[in-house]
Amino acid sequence: MFAVKFDHVAVTVSDMARSLAFYCDLLGLVRASDHDLTGETISKMAGKERVEMKVVRLLCPQTPGIHIDLQEYLEPPGKQSDSKLGDIANSHFCIEVNDIGKAYNALQAKGVEFVSAPVEFDLEHEGKIGCVFFLDPDGYVLELTEYST
Repeated sequence: MFAVKFDHVAVTVSDMARSLAFYCDLLGLVRASDHDLTGETISKMAGKERVEMKVVRLLCPQTPGIHIDLQEYLEPPGKQSDSKLGDIANSHFCIEVNDIGKAYNALQAKGVEFVSAPVEFDLEHEGKIGCVFFLDPDGYVLELTEYST
């Protein structure tokens, strides 16, 4: 066994300012730190030549031990992925909310693109769970969920 705890999820973005407006101003995540990465070590780690990237680490106030790293590759520029929910190698992360209907309506009013309206599952041992999938400005899939008993 090697795993000890979750540390972070990384999301590659095309425009850091636009993504920060989405993740911080709209969703309510908090900016924890910023750093620029350049040089031989990051290039070797990424398996690419001459990497320059900006990373902004975010956290959700009630789960401070798990971070979302927004990373923008300045060099070499990345290409837009066309991966969709359900595609192999696609991933998403989920944010818990207190009122999924309210969050859905507020985000939809701000122009956020949703895969569908919220749905509710009655899970035998966990109670009712509402969830809905939506997209960030670069098309990365995110999920909102609400637990109720």
